[in-house]
Amino acid sequence: MSEQGADNLATAAVSNPNPTIDTGQNDTQAEVAAPLDRKALLLLLVQHFSNSWGLRTAEFAIYLFLVTLFPDTLLPASLYGFFTTGVAIVFSGWAGRQVDIRNNLRIVQASVIIIKLADCAAYGASLVLFTAHGHQLSHPWSSALSRGMFALIVVAGCVHNLANVTISVSIERDWVTVIASGSSDNLTTLNTYMRRIDLLCKLLAPLFVSLLTTAASYTFAAYFLCGIEGATMLFELLWISVVYRRFPMLKGAQVARDALLQERVHDPHRHQMRRVQVSLKNHLLDWIEFVHHPVFLSSLSISCLYFTVLSFDGTMLSYLKAVNYSDPFLAGMRGLNVVAGLAGTLVMPLLERKLGLVRAGNWSIWSEVVCLIPAVVSFFVGAPSVGGHAPAWNSVLLFGGMMLSRTGLWAFDLCQLKELQLALESHPRRNSITALQFSLQNVADMLKYVLTAVLSRPSQFKWAALASYVSVVAGAAAYLLYVRKERGHIFHEVCSERMPLLVAWRAR
Repeated sequence: MSEQGADNLATAAVSNPNPTIDTGQNDTQAEVAAPLDRKALLLLLVQHFSNSWGLRTAEFAIYLFLVTLFPDTLLPASLYGFFTTGVAIVFSGWAGRQVDIRNNLRIVQASVIIIKLADCAAYGASLVLFTAHGHQLSHPWSSALSRGMFALIVVAGCVHNLANVTISVSIERDWVTVIASGSSDNLTTLNTYMRRIDLLCKLLAPLFVSLLTTAASYTFAAYFLCGIEGATMLFELLWISVVYRRFPMLKGAQVARDALLQERVHDPHRHQMRRVQVSLKNHLLDWIEFVHHPVFLSSLSISCLYFTVLSFDGTMLSYLKAVNYSDPFLAGMRGLNVVAGLAGTLVMPLLERKLGLVRAGNWSIWSEVVCLIPAVVSFFVGAPSVGGHAPAWNSVLLFGGMMLSRTGLWAFDLCQLKELQLALESHPRRNSITALQFSLQNVADMLKYVLTAVLSRPSQFKWAALASYVSVVAGAAAYLLYVRKERGHIFHEVCSERMPLLVAWRAR
């Protein structure tokens, strides 16, 4: 989702491949970074909006379809999430390596095609189920058709998720880092714009899907969304080429990468080893290097935040539908949460300038911990029974706590993203190692689905919510260790000087 000196980062990376992310207040800028090409930036953001819109639409619609087709249980949504995240865990490193070794335009174009076709397959399978069985299934697993179409939805989701990891590493990590050209300010600007588009799509896409299902039908929504995916695939394939041409530094980075790969190809030792052995060895070495890298604790921290049902994902949606919240209401609440997340993207640059990158992340993640307390309490005090309705004050605690926590969450997401980009900026395999953070995040995400598959009854959801909160606290604690490692202390110098006990604790 930062205090960062504005020195020339490319020069610093040569002298120190693992630069310190943050040491205190911002240093005076040594060089004025070249401004971003605004027209080229606009083209990139249009491409990102189109891609993000499709991703966020599918993210909401597929879970909504599963909840409607398989009511009264969290199991289908949990199985879908388990398998799709499991594939991402196993193959995220491979996906990042493809970004390192493939042409940086062709890999994005291939990912666009795969994502769109996978989404069309999922919408098509949902359409078959809606047409054959209507909106309610009394025995959802009773027919071969139901099982087969659900399997197709899961397979399509796995392919979609893996291609999404690839395109995220390609554009949001690799391209953005290259375009920023070593400028901390440019990197913050690019990350912030990209995240705001993500959040805007998270706000509008569910409202759009809810409008389709409410004003028309689930069957019409499946038809319509499938058609949109086909149309946007053609648009994005053409548009991404335009974006690539407007940023000549991307082609320059590709030329340098090709030269490095050519040297490796002519290395005679590589021809004496089988490709599978080399791939496994490289993957293991990447993990070892990642675990020992200073930024690992920051990556571990944000990964803990993925082990949570306290967000508007499929499992939470399944629970809320079971306690009789309507689709328009849920879309509206999700929208308010996204608005709060957008506020986090505005807060993050301010915190970075005032506190520095690392301290801004610390303030952000602990604000999320505090704001989630009323949301967790709402599951244990005044919570509705299955099929019942929650009292107004309970809904305020739940949705209000979740909404307030989004500001800290997305501010922290931006801080952590920039920490990762800066830490790996000069690394020769930065995309391979960046993809390992996706693997960590997906491990936590998959464990969440294991938890909700075991606690599949809506009445048991409160225990999943409690476990999620514990994981968020664990993530905040891991980030404290990262803060101490990067800055040498946790509390600010001025505060610690006024508190002798803290001075004694720091001296240990």
